[in-house]
Amino acid sequence: MKASAPEQHHAAVSVLDAPHSEQRDQAGGDATRESWTNPRDGSILRLIPAGEFVMGSTQEQIEAAGRMDVGGHPALLLHEMPQFRAWVPAYYLGVYAVTNEQFAVFLSDTRPTAAELMRWAPALERIVAPTAPAEPYRVAPGYERHPATHVSWFGAAAYCRWAGLRLPTEIEWEKGARGTDGRLFPWGNEWRADALRWHGGDRREGETTAPVDAYPEGRSPYGLFQMAGNVNEWCADWFQRDVYRRYATGDLRPPFAGRERVLRGGTCLQWLRHHFRCAHRSGNPSAMVNILHTGFRCAASAPPPDLNTKGRG
Repeated sequence: MKASAPEQHHAAVSVLDAPHSEQRDQAGGDATRESWTNPRDGSILRLIPAGEFVMGSTQEQIEAAGRMDVGGHPALLLHEMPQFRAWVPAYYLGVYAVTNEQFAVFLSDTRPTAAELMRWAPALERIVAPTAPAEPYRVAPGYERHPATHVSWFGAAAYCRWAGLRLPTEIEWEKGARGTDGRLFPWGNEWRADALRWHGGDRREGETTAPVDAYPEGRSPYGLFQMAGNVNEWCADWFQRDVYRRYATGDLRPPFAGRERVLRGGTCLQWLRHHFRCAHRSGNPSAMVNILHTGFRCAASAPPPDLNTKGRG
């Protein structure tokens, strides 16, 4: 990856359509295809083409973000600066967050010990543990297609290893969310209360998450669902407040140590609108899940893993 100096004006990017028919995509085929289905867990991943994108925020954008909500604090957003352009190799990113149904299959297949389960997902909300050794993990009816929640960074990383995938880097996550034109939200530059699951939208009393394929009007430029709202999503990286200053020089190596891991996206319980901007970033202890509604989506380098298998593709 490489970075170049930020620019004040950026050309618009067209929005790729991501119809539900892509559920029919199968593994195999050309390495540059727009989407593919991981045979291990059924995750659908979309190609994010190689190239530059605008990352981070300007001082003016941070000040504007602070004015979006009562009690907004621009000083707390300075770790989004500076804004710069980063060149990113091609990769694949999940169209949807990992669901309860997928995470239950992972748990049923791996059969974690009590200690592993406590490390991976200490507060499973919609997944029921088996009562007998031969039984699988089950999902509460109606929540199969909702995102897995209360998953720790360790649980997200373990799932990705099991699926033959990986967590996205923070740079990859932000490019997948905002495309190449530096937009403020996945859907564009204007706030839309109806484009995501959040505390101030259509969420009724007692509800939390929504199905991962809800709110198609809020898709990112690459057709990815819910890069804002529903659940916070883990990234692979350690969280470092001042790392963007180094990134802006062209050194895009992720931090090699830290106390917290990166979370992006905002949750269904969040009511501050500026937290749903593509550039908003935060850190969280790797094992902490509590009420933060942490989930994740998977990534893969290009070409996809199935095309790296001898005799296939």
